[in-house]
Formats: sequence, C-alpha cells, structure tokens
Amino acid sequence: MIDTPGHHAAPALARLARHLPQVTLANAPALVRRQASLCILDTVGCMLAGTQTAEARLVLACEPADPGGDFPVTVPGSAERRGLMAGLRINGYLGDVLELNDLIGGHASIGNVTAALALAEARGATGTALLEAVIRGIEVTTRVYAAVYPTLKRYTETGMVPVGVPSAIGAAAAAARLLDLDETQTLHAMAIAGGLSGWCPAEVIFGAGGSMKPLLFGAQPAAVGVTAAQYARHGMTGPARLLESPLGYLATSSTGGGMDTRPWDTEWALQQPRRKLHACCGYLHSAVDAVGQLRARLGAALSAGALEVRVPPYVADVVSKSAAPSSANDARFHLQYCLALAVCGHDVILPAHSIDFAAHHAMPEVRAAMARIQVVPDPALTHYHQCAVTFAGDDGTRPSLAVSAPRGAPSAPLTDADVEHKFLTLAQPVIGAEAAQRFAAALQRLESCTDVRTLMRLVAR
Repeated sequence: MIDTPGHHAAPALARLARHLPQVTLANAPALVRRQASLCILDTVGCMLAGTQTAEARLVLACEPADPGGDFPVTVPGSAERRGLMAGLRINGYLGDVLELNDLIGGHASIGNVTAALALAEARGATGTALLEAVIRGIEVTTRVYAAVYPTLKRYTETGMVPVGVPSAIGAAAAAARLLDLDETQTLHAMAIAGGLSGWCPAEVIFGAGGSMKPLLFGAQPAAVGVTAAQYARHGMTGPARLLESPLGYLATSSTGGGMDTRPWDTEWALQQPRRKLHACCGYLHSAVDAVGQLRARLGAALSAGALEVRVPPYVADVVSKSAAPSSANDARFHLQYCLALAVCGHDVILPAHSIDFAAHHAMPEVRAAMARIQVVPDPALTHYHQCAVTFAGDDGTRPSLAVSAPRGAPSAPLTDADVEHKFLTLAQPVIGAEAAQRFAAALQRLESCTDVRTLMRLVAR
C-alpha cells in the first residue's frame, strides 16, 4: 500500500509501528540478516577510520568525559568511554566524517547502527536484539526516505537535504526495539524523533558548512532517535501525522511523496544494499567510475583532452564547483576535484584525498585536469547514479561512456568479501590486524552473541 497525503485515517507512522513487531530475525530472510551484520561491520570500520581525522579530536574535546550514571559506551579505535548520549554523538560523527558510510535509504546505517550499537552496549543486549534493532531502523528509514526521493524538490528550492528526518525516525524505531516499547510508544518515539530532528540544511552539506556535516547525517539522528524513544517510554507523545500532513515532511521535501506502509513480507531494503567504495559523496560515484573506465580504455591520453560530464541538474546544483576545495569536507563534495583525481589514475577516492586535500590539489596534474572538466546539468538524467562522460581528444576523437550504476549500487553490489576487505583496510591501521580480523569474525556469529559489550571490547584501543 502506497499512502499519499490525506488518503487514510491512520497515520503512516502508526501503520509502520503496527508492522514492526513482526520484523524479527525469525521472520527476516537470511540475506537481510547478513546484510544487517555487514552494515554494522561497515559502519564500525568507518568509525575507526574517522578517528584519524582532525575533526575526531574536536568532537572528543566537545563532549563530556564523565559518563555520569550511564554504563560507559565504547568509542571505537580509542581508549575513550563516554556516557550514552555523548557516545552517540561522538560515534555518529566519526562514522560519517569521511563520507564512507553506506547509502542504503539515503545514509541509513550511520544513524541506525550508531544508535543501536550504543544502546545495546549500554543495556548489555544480545546480538539478536542488536540485529533486530538495526534491521527495523534501516527498513523504517528507507521507507520514509523512499517516500520523497522519486519526486524530491531541488535543493535550491527547499534548502534541505532529505536524509536527516528519515534517519532520526529510523533510529527511534531501532531504539524502541532495544527499550522494549509497545506499538503506541513506538509510534510516538518515531513521531517525536521526526519532530526533534534538524532540517539538515543543504548549505551545511554542500556549501561552506564547516565541521558540522557529520552531526546532521550521523550524530544527531542517532542521539535524537534514542532521546525520542526514551521520551515515549515515559509517556510523551509526538506529531503522529508528521509525514503526510499538508505541513509535513513529504509536502516539504517532495512534489508527490507517498509512503509504503505494507508489512515487511517480500520487500526489504536490505535485500538491495547500496554501499560506498569511494570516500566522497555518492552523487560523485558514477562520474568517478565513468572517468576511471575511460582512463582504462584510453590510458594517459585522457590527460591531454577535455572532458564533458553530464549529471542530473540537482546533482550539479550542489557538487559542481568552480573554486578550489576549501576544506576536507568541501573536497569530499567537489565533483571536479574528485574527477581530476580519477583522470590522474586514482581508481578509488580514498580518505587521504580529503584529509590531505591541499597537497593533492597542489599537484600540477590535478589542477590541469580540473581545468579541462566541464560539468553539464542534463534534465534527461534523473537519478544520481546516472551520468554521461565525453572525451574530446586532440586528434578529434570523441569517445563517450554512460554509467547508470556505480560500484556498490544495488545492480552492481559489493560482495561480502568486498565489504570485509573495506573494513579491514580501514580498521587495521587503527586497532591492528588481529583485532580487526577478530571483530569481523565475531560479526559473522552475531546472532549467538550474548552480550554486545564483549563485542565492543574488540574495537577498543
């Protein structure tokens, strides 16, 4: 059932809350369970890599060191243990800062895994409870996000990025599982979370947003979701029609949004994972892969001509930039800079390309490549997975290439081995090869874990 605003008496969030008790490991397909554990593995790997950034030191310094009355939460890759809410904000920030977290349901895992892991550790929950919470959170996030994405308004019209609200609502659903909330409490937890979440201003993400972007994608959805579930547990209520109201999220962010409120019987977001290979915005991945494929075909000749890169207009609005990258975050959202790296032979955009962006941008070959790239908004392209690249060589040839599925897309998925390799690559420099391999192995046996606290000790430094 696809709900459109005003067509049904029961709120969309109420229908989702009604179905969530059936989202259990017993009812979830094996692929869904496996993908949920990979979401945890991938997200923790992103957190570990995030500890190597300058921003990590800032966020640790900003949050209280005293856990208070909470069971202290592990900050992966460090000797730090913080109170629940501080741990949620720190870990959500670390997991998002390098733009390596997955793209299921927008950016569902970073908020949901962060929320579920911290709350499960604080409560000494089982691996089964953790997995069910992660599945519920990601599935709810994806349903809300998918309601608006096909008819998303352009960022220049709304000024907001659509991922913050769905992630907070999903994180509340995850927290509701771990806090054993009933159906009504779960409804209000999700409604409160949507009301408390920030509007995720596009200027922060794609413009001169400073250091706070990971707060909006990772830290705040996790913290807001858990806070909302705790409020609902004690009887507070929220705006149940937050999604479909004429003043609600769907009307604000899309031109024709509609919610899928069917039970989770055959359609699961986790059956079609959307993961990241590149440490940069997903809007750039198709074009980066297309340029990489052209380089594999043309070799060094690619560095001698001009490139025309056609992308959807809403993508060009926010990641096509004429100035040099001004910060690490700006570099991760800079189409011309990342394409220039691909022209110069970088098959994957790595964390170092943004952490050390000034050094990479200073290379003459990178600057020269950026100057030869023209980005064209193409209304015929409607999804950020679509792009078309044409190379104009000095010999008059014009080879072209179109890409509709970058590496990691549902139709070109990363394998389980790819995800584990990515985790080990990110984790080993921080916690060592042995600990990284032990954690990856433990995730394969997560359903038999009796206490998540033992799991998190494996990634403490």
